[in-house]
Formats: sequence, C-alpha cells, structure tokens
Amino acid sequence: MEWGRPGSGPGEFDTPHGLAMDSQGRLFVADRTNNRIQIFDQEGNFLDSWEQFSRNSGIYIDSNDLLYAVDSESNDNNGHGDWRRGIRVGSARTGEVHFFIPDPFDANNGPYAGSSGGEGIVADKDGIIYSAEVGPRSVKRYFRFE
Repeated sequence: MEWGRPGSGPGEFDTPHGLAMDSQGRLFVADRTNNRIQIFDQEGNFLDSWEQFSRNSGIYIDSNDLLYAVDSESNDNNGHGDWRRGIRVGSARTGEVHFFIPDPFDANNGPYAGSSGGEGIVADKDGIIYSAEVGPRSVKRYFRFE
C-alpha cells in the first residue's frame, strides 16, 4: 500500500523523515519540510496534522502513547520563528507538548555551527531518551532528575 504525493496539503509530503505508530494503530509521519506531523489510519486516510512538535527529523511513540519528537533543523537563523532545535515530549493522544529539551549545541555558533543535531530518537521503558545526532556523530542519553 502507498499513499501521498509531493506537496504541502493534507496527505501530501515534503521530506517525510520519520514514522511511528501509536497504541490505536495510527501512523504518525514526521513531514519535516512542511513543519508538521501528519496522522493517518492504517488505510492511509488523513486524520490530523500537528505543528506544535515543530520541524521533526525523528519521532518515537512509547507504549503509553508518549510522543518523542526531535527537531534538528530549527533555530532563528533557519527562518522557523521561535522554534529551537531539540526534543519535544508530549501526548500522542491529545497532541499536548509536555516539555522541551534544548539541543546541547548551539546551531548558530561553535564547532557544530550549521550542522544538524538529533535525527533519530527512541526512549526505553524507564523514560531514558536516546537521540542519534548527525553533527557531532554521536548518541546522546537524556534522563530526568527527580
């Protein structure tokens, strides 16, 4: 099965860059250049579009429908307004963003200026987040202090 075509309308894509499925079987597509996540049922029917998770390079949804979205492209110098690159974590059920983890490298300055950060993302059962990063060619591990 296949669906979609190039473009910016519902069900159209420009640089789809990640896929994840939630507990309801909905398919989430990180439609990076269109600055959104598009949501489809398993028949390819368009359900919704979310922009609040920003310009995603990678997405992951855990068994509790917690959505992890990594943005490697945003920052003021890239024309994306107030968005900053980093990781947004929120609900795949409601679309609410719960918190933001900024990218550890400033994309505007320093040794990684102009390079991308996190491109892939996953979290383990304890909520520890792993981000695969292109610019520094590394995997970063994030955990919460309580």
